[in-house]
Amino acid sequence: MEVLGLTRVRDCCTFLWVQEERQSRRLVLVRAHHCAACVGEMVRSAKLQRIAVAGGASMDRLREALAQRKGQLRDRWGRQLRAAAEAGFALDRATAEVLPGLLEATDRALHRRFRALGPGTGAPEAEAQRAAVQGSLLRDFLCDAMLEALPAMTAVEQRLLGDATAHAASEVLVRSALEREQERRRRESAGLARLTHELRNAATAARLAMDLLRRQGAIPPTRAGRLLETSLAALREGIEDTLLDEALRAGLPRLANVRLGPVLEDARSAALELGAGQKGVSVVLARPQCRLSVKADPRLVRPAVRGLLRAALQVARTGATIRVRAEAGRSKARVAFSVDGCELPGNRLPELAALSLARRAARANGGSLSACLRRDACCEFRLALPRS
Repeated sequence: MEVLGLTRVRDCCTFLWVQEERQSRRLVLVRAHHCAACVGEMVRSAKLQRIAVAGGASMDRLREALAQRKGQLRDRWGRQLRAAAEAGFALDRATAEVLPGLLEATDRALHRRFRALGPGTGAPEAEAQRAAVQGSLLRDFLCDAMLEALPAMTAVEQRLLGDATAHAASEVLVRSALEREQERRRRESAGLARLTHELRNAATAARLAMDLLRRQGAIPPTRAGRLLETSLAALREGIEDTLLDEALRAGLPRLANVRLGPVLEDARSAALELGAGQKGVSVVLARPQCRLSVKADPRLVRPAVRGLLRAALQVARTGATIRVRAEAGRSKARVAFSVDGCELPGNRLPELAALSLARRAARANGGSLSACLRRDACCEFRLALPRS
């Protein structure tokens, strides 16, 4: 046989042009010559196709032994979790319930590791099967590659390599799934935020129109009018709480320099909308002496300040005065809502939902929220945030 020439393909594989004699005739043939890496890929592909069709080698003995020792394995698993907790690797309680599902999944994998999704498979189960197949492919790929690089690998080394790759595959797949879930939630949160902003604007317009009609005498002070006013206020408060809650659940805050003057002015302007006119409460704003700013998320600061105003209006007596001020500290700026004349059941500050959300917003921005009741029947709510 004589090689006449060659043609390279993909920089690794070669077609050989050969000439040989057969029964007194000279023939020119083309033969494929592959590198070691391509040969390994073809072998692995053929192996996967065989396993997918025939199910691989029989694992009935392992499946029977696993089924017989389920109870013993659960007892040993409990002891293992206790030992891990004592060593400083305490896991959540749900980890104790993972073993039964793991045993069932191991039995299915021993029966046929690579299998197509059956008809009618639910979305969670289908996603779990796809992740398992992906992890198996990654593990086989890395193990085969290491065996090619280190043929003299011992059985212990092969087992440790398999354990390490299985551990790494679980970590990578779970992180990828969580990142996809976070991206899906971000898209849903963005859509919900747009809808909530539109609803808030519509509720604000309805409340302002109602106040204008009342001043003109078009809405009589009847039960139906009061019910409409209360419903609009509750709708606006629910929308504000939803916006703040969505911003808190979005993750890390988007820190920026936020001037407190416009934020406090916006809160004072919203006093009538939040029901100050109904109770005859006046809101007095003491403007900051300097351009006081805080380092916080603008999405959280405004709803938190409005939450303090809502809490102050809820505890204020009819005709009371709410004083709003901002003060500069060494490292933080404080916003205070003082109510001259609180109406408190049992002379104690109640648990208010507005304060709960404002407290979460303050903590998310590295600040704090406090409330106090003084002897002169005056209560005060303070919000402290880091200064710019």
